[in-house]
Amino acid sequence: MPHQRPSLLPFPIALLAVAQLLASPAQAQQPASNERVTQQLREAIERSNAQRAVPAGRKGDAPAPVPSVTLSIGGADGSRVMPTPPTAPTAAAPRAAQAAAKAGAAPAATPASAPAQALRPARIVLPERPAAAAPASAEAPADEVPATAVRPLPARAAERYSDEQVRRQYERARAIANGLPIPASARLPREAAVPEPRDKPDAPRPPVAWSYAGEGGPAAWARLRPEYQLCGSGQRQSPIHIEASAVLQGPNEALGLDYGTGGGTVLHDGRTIRVEVDGNHLLQVRGSSYRLVHFDFHHPAEPVVNHEAFAMSVHLVHRDAQGRTAIVAVLLQPGAASPFIDKVWTYIPLDVGDRVAMPAGWLDIAALLPQDQRYYQYFGSMSTPPCEEGVLWMVLKQPVTLSAEQLQLFARLFPSNARPVQALNGRIVRDAQ
Repeated sequence: MPHQRPSLLPFPIALLAVAQLLASPAQAQQPASNERVTQQLREAIERSNAQRAVPAGRKGDAPAPVPSVTLSIGGADGSRVMPTPPTAPTAAAPRAAQAAAKAGAAPAATPASAPAQALRPARIVLPERPAAAAPASAEAPADEVPATAVRPLPARAAERYSDEQVRRQYERARAIANGLPIPASARLPREAAVPEPRDKPDAPRPPVAWSYAGEGGPAAWARLRPEYQLCGSGQRQSPIHIEASAVLQGPNEALGLDYGTGGGTVLHDGRTIRVEVDGNHLLQVRGSSYRLVHFDFHHPAEPVVNHEAFAMSVHLVHRDAQGRTAIVAVLLQPGAASPFIDKVWTYIPLDVGDRVAMPAGWLDIAALLPQDQRYYQYFGSMSTPPCEEGVLWMVLKQPVTLSAEQLQLFARLFPSNARPVQALNGRIVRDAQ
C-alpha cells in the first residue's frame, strides 16, 4: 500500500486563528493584559505545532521544512504575526550528505542567495513589559532578539601580556635556542618542578710546580706534594747563615779535588742553568770518593757568611757509590770576568727545557775554583725540593769574581732563584783552617 501521510491542520489556518484571536471585537473592547495575550498565543502556537508534527516517512525521505513563526507583542499598533521563511531541520543536511556520498555524487552546495535567517531556529520575542511609550513607526526587525529574552554568554577577556611576561617569554626562547637551561623565572607551570641541572664537578686542579716566588714559592714547598714535607719539617735544611764567631774551629783535612777537562750539556730547566758534566771529576773528603754529577747557578748566592750576601753561587753536586751527596759551594762577587763563566754562558739555552751540548774538553772545572780552598763544613740538605737531608756541605771561604755583564745576563733570566736561609737548629758548623 502506498504510504499515507496523516492530515494536519494547514499552517495558514493556524496563523488565521491567531490573527482572529488578536482581532476579536471582544478583545478590542476589553483589552487584556499583555501577559494574558502572550499566554493565549503560546497555547495556540503549541496546538498548531502539535498538529503539524512530521510523521515518520519512508526510509530515505527527507522531512519537509518546518515553517517558523515570530510574534511581536506590545507594539504601539497592537500585536502582529509575522511568518518567516521555512527552516530546514539540522539533521537533514547530514543525511543528505551521506546519501550523496553513497551514490558517488558531490554534495549539493547551498545557494549563495539563500537568506541568512533561513538557517536560524524559530524563536519568540517577548518583552518583559509593554512598550507603551514606543513610537508607532518603531518596529523591531523580525530577526532581532531583545537582550532580556536571551541569556548573555560570558564574555571572554582579551589576553593581555605585561612587560614582565614578554621578558620571560624572550628569556625562555633565547635559552631554548642556545641549548641552555631555562631560567626559573621563565619556566612554564609544568616546568616549575624540573630540578636545576647539577653543575659538572670542577676538573681537578693541576698540581702547582715549585718555584722561587708566588704560589709555588719556598714558603709553600712543603704543602705542594707529600714528598716535599721535609722542606717545612726538616731540622737540617740548607742554606744557612754561617757566623764565624759561632763555628767550631780546628784543623781539618784539605779537599781532594781531582777535576780535569771535559764536556757537558747545558740545560735550562726554568729555575736555573744546570750543567750536566761528562767524565770523572772526583772529590775526596772524609775518607770517601764522590764523583761530580752536575753544577748549577743561583742568584743571589744561597749561603750567607758573616751577614754578607754574595752576588751568585755555584753548587757542584757530587755523589758517592752509596748514593750520598756532597756539595761544594763557590761564592761569586762582581769583579773581573770569569773565563769559565764565559764558556758556560756561550751555550745558555734559549728556552725552558732546551738543552745544548758543549764540545768535549770544553770545560776546565778547576778554573772555577779559588786558590784558597779552605771551607766551612756542615750537614744540611738539598736546597731544592724534595729537600732531602744528610747532604755534606763545603762552602769555600774565598769568593771568585765575574764581570757585571756576566752577572746581568744571568739576572735577566733569573732575577731571584735562591732559597732563603734556614734555621740552624743547633747544628755544628766546622771551620776548616
